[in-house]
Amino acid sequence: MRYLIRCLAGLFIVLNLAAAASAQTTETAPEAETGLIADAVETPTAQTVVSVGAYVLRLNNVSPRDGRFDVDMWMWFRWLGTDVRPEQTFEFANGIITSRTESDVIIDGGMNYTTVRVQGTIFHDFDVRRFPLDDHVITIEIEDANFEDRILTYQVDESIALDPAVEVAGWQVGLNAATVTPHTYATTYGLRDSGTAASVYSRFELPITLTRTSYGPLFKAFWISLLAVVLGLLAFLIKSDDLDARFGMGVGSIFAASANAFVISDTLPQTTMVTLAEQINLIAVGIIFTTVFVSIWSLRLRYADRDEDSLRLDRNWMIGLAVLYLALNVLVMTVDLSGVL
Repeated sequence: MRYLIRCLAGLFIVLNLAAAASAQTTETAPEAETGLIADAVETPTAQTVVSVGAYVLRLNNVSPRDGRFDVDMWMWFRWLGTDVRPEQTFEFANGIITSRTESDVIIDGGMNYTTVRVQGTIFHDFDVRRFPLDDHVITIEIEDANFEDRILTYQVDESIALDPAVEVAGWQVGLNAATVTPHTYATTYGLRDSGTAASVYSRFELPITLTRTSYGPLFKAFWISLLAVVLGLLAFLIKSDDLDARFGMGVGSIFAASANAFVISDTLPQTTMVTLAEQINLIAVGIIFTTVFVSIWSLRLRYADRDEDSLRLDRNWMIGLAVLYLALNVLVMTVDLSGVL
């Protein structure tokens, strides 16, 4: 009898435990499902037009070699409705944002308005074919990270400007008119309900001009090369049979010009074009090499006891090579030969 009672009690406990587990599963399952639904974001169906403006405070670390520059600026957004928060979802299409301040939305003229200070790094392919006389147009490109053009589209707002304190060493900084264009990506980013084979995003573009205003960078980059050419030409004033002085100046000048070429190339990105800087260095090396060749010619004249011919040769070639050096430099600086070389 006791054995029967114990069996019934054990069965009763097992049934109660099973019922409790079933009830707990029934209670937690809807919570998990509700959590998934709560995390989902419903995409707006109406298009929101957002007016965008910018005030650039600083441009730092402008580096043609690395193909990048840093920007610090204020941006403002103006729109209607509550479906979007554009100041929280915009991104640099051609760079990365490193800092973005918090923002509050106020009502201005019947529209939502907010400002945000943003700092980041912009990547840009600098065209260095005309370095160190190169001008550039660098562009800051803004897109919304979440919504396509059919949901959120930008338009240019007023009062876009550069701070007067914005400076970039070696260039004069200017601002071109901002534009908005649709930008198409040949992917849906895996979104199956898009119904299209591509994604189109509204892109706000702010072009900034960098214009060379002097020949200072040219002189700083090539004064060693110029000095090497001058020394190579001055070697003509030394008798060609004074071998150490005559040929030593020429050979030393070639090494100086070649070393300057390596220094210049280290400041530029890799390119298949022959840049203006390389053209100027090639002219210098070519002129100096010619002086060494003429020195050998002049030496052979002296060995033949034709001293007057040797002196005349040195004088004529010194003047001729000096004029040729200046003419070739003026040519490459005024005519773009990078596409030919």
